[in-house]
Amino acid sequence: MKIENLKFEGVSFSHEGQDPVIANVEFDFPMNEILWVKAEEGAGKSSLLQILAGLQMPQSGQFLINGQNVCDMSFEEFLPYRLQIGYSFDYGGLINNQSLFDNMMLPLLYHKVLSPEDAKARVEEIFKIFDVTKFAHERPAHVPGRLRKLTCLLRAMVMRPQILLLDDPSVGLGQDSVYTLVDYIHQLRKEGCLNHVFISSYDEKFMNLFNYQIVHLDDGQLYFQPVDPEKRVVHL
Repeated sequence: MKIENLKFEGVSFSHEGQDPVIANVEFDFPMNEILWVKAEEGAGKSSLLQILAGLQMPQSGQFLINGQNVCDMSFEEFLPYRLQIGYSFDYGGLINNQSLFDNMMLPLLYHKVLSPEDAKARVEEIFKIFDVTKFAHERPAHVPGRLRKLTCLLRAMVMRPQILLLDDPSVGLGQDSVYTLVDYIHQLRKEGCLNHVFISSYDEKFMNLFNYQIVHLDDGQLYFQPVDPEKRVVHL
């Protein structure tokens, strides 16, 4: 299944008892881009990414993927799309009683997208690329926070999805891991994965490692801001 368009039609979302962070938004998301999602602190960037991941449902309006309203889909109907969406939010989501390696293997085996042998080879390759093989069989509580964060980010990509959603990915990573992560994202995009990447970040130095477009979330509305590549220095 190829994801060809993402669209909000009159979408509103608010957390219980709070003002809407997204208010009656009409928006066609640019596709085949790396989108830098910008907003002031607390303006709703994480909520926006969670809606795009299908983890939060708008209170009104339609979130359309390929013209189909996600809000009307059953779990089974959304699953093919869900398998094409990778997301990572902060440090959460790792299973504490399983090793980093097993946490990475879990989505591959649960959804049976690879044989156990091929899944093991993929995860081993990723750990080797990031030079963290020696920590692979440690549990999350026994490794530094930067490794837990890195594992969360890598697990978002282990299925090689079409859509990647990353919330402040550079926070808490070491510099070497940041550069390796950027190279890995570029590599997977060249291989035909991670077609549509959404990154929320306040780290301009990190974002300047990508050729990005900008989406602003301001006062409940989304605005697209094209970026002139000649006006931005990209360090590769």
